[in-house]
Amino acid sequence: MTPTTSYYPHKTTSDLRASLVLFQLLSFPFFVRIALFAWRLIDFFRIPLSPFIRLTGYYQFCAGKDVTSCAEITSRMADFKVKSVLDYANEHSENETDFDQNTSAILQTIRAAAKSNVYPFAVLKPTAIGSFLLFEKKSNGISFNDAEVIAWKQIKSRLESCASLAAKSGIVLMVDAEESWIQLGVDALVLPVLKRFNTERVVVAITLQLYLKGTFDTYKQLIDDASQYSLGVKLVRGAYIEKENKRAKSLGISSPVCDTKAQTDNQYRQALALGLENLPKHLCIIATHNEPDIQWVTQSCKQNNILLNHKNLWFSQLYGMRDYISFSLASLGANVFKYVPFGPLRQSIPYLMRRAIENSSVKSQTTLERKMLKEEIARRKTNA
Repeated sequence: MTPTTSYYPHKTTSDLRASLVLFQLLSFPFFVRIALFAWRLIDFFRIPLSPFIRLTGYYQFCAGKDVTSCAEITSRMADFKVKSVLDYANEHSENETDFDQNTSAILQTIRAAAKSNVYPFAVLKPTAIGSFLLFEKKSNGISFNDAEVIAWKQIKSRLESCASLAAKSGIVLMVDAEESWIQLGVDALVLPVLKRFNTERVVVAITLQLYLKGTFDTYKQLIDDASQYSLGVKLVRGAYIEKENKRAKSLGISSPVCDTKAQTDNQYRQALALGLENLPKHLCIIATHNEPDIQWVTQSCKQNNILLNHKNLWFSQLYGMRDYISFSLASLGANVFKYVPFGPLRQSIPYLMRRAIENSSVKSQTTLERKMLKEEIARRKTNA
């Protein structure tokens, strides 16, 4: 990306040094394994987490414990034209009380988005509002018992309450993707709601994981069907590759993940081209940390006279990661938002564990992250 004056204009030098130390630690697989083991022990024995908060990476990847405490950070990023989407980071919910509390938190983010142009979208993770096992049974066509029928209706009601508030508030509700073996159940829940609410504009947007075989064909079919409703799509590579491959191996079945990284890269690039080609017809959110893909999109937009601030084109990266991409895109005039997780520390641990694993496994990007942080710290020292 073409450099801005600063890749990290929203962060203090002290923040940058803390980020550099964390990414250096995450570059050591042994440290990550020890950290994951320690987090599981702390969670299992309900050990107070406050003394260890800096070691968890919480301040790097989460913006605060609630919507209000995120405001300072999100406003600071908005000063540099990077918007935010608040994401309640409670990933491992197991009972109806948790699901109701999560739904309340999501509704709160929609209300916050309605009151501020800092938050252009809201987001919902299906397993935050309903049982993983129910989605799995639905995916496999297994009949629900009486209690599960009631629980499924409650899941549907939670989704509809969020979609209804988003519709009334003029907000787009993005629905995250889940593991492949429960995604059919997620689709069975989400797509009817999408078609019901997306009659005049995009109210509910879905997520497509391009590391899964056949996803590009799914995308083409969705665009073909978009004459019947307004379509909004977030394009990601995917977040569960290790889990997908491990499960497939344990069951002795073919992995749903593309056989090679090159195949995933090719399918993602095809999806980007399809998204740009059909931009007037649908909302396309490009959610990636891959710099070559971002460069390809910006060049394609230039060649095809597509404005980077086209109302249907958005770019997204996770809070605490790849700031050099986000702020560079914003400086070029693109529509950009950060996925900004929030929530109490203990509930956020599963999310933080995923971020640790991701940054440990994608070494090339973590190396570049450290390089950019070092350059920015050196630049500030020179200009001091």
